Amino acid sequence: MKPIDSSRLSPRASRAARVAAACATALAFSSIAFAHALPTSREPAPNATVSAPNQVTIHFSEPLEPAFSKITLTDANSGAAVAGTSEVDPQDKKTMHLAVQTLAPGRYTVHWNVVASDGHRTHGDYAFTVK
Repeated sequence: MKPIDSSRLSPRASRAARVAAACATALAFSSIAFAHALPTSREPAPNATVSAPNQVTIHFSEPLEPAFSKITLTDANSGAAVAGTSEVDPQDKKTMHLAVQTLAPGRYTVHWNVVASDGHRTHGDYAFTVK
């Protein structure tokens, strides 16, 4: 199939072809943006005040690569609040857990850094308070 020679198109048809190409490009890039793994729910929830949880769980929009994904938890002084490591749920690759020992009352920050199975990296953080 030969490409269309736009110099032979009317100005209106040429403009329509450019608009169609721009829309196709925008659609292609928007589908790439949706491939990033982003949190769909978090437990404890952001800004929640809770009794001491036994784990932090984040559900993501895309499957995760376990070797490149992690959750960490820091206390109000930015010190590590948990000695263990997080893991991607083997039954649900869109879910990560971090086991938590007894937490003292105070504010904690969850930091997450994940790679989706398609290779896109995302990260973020949020806080909750233990009463």
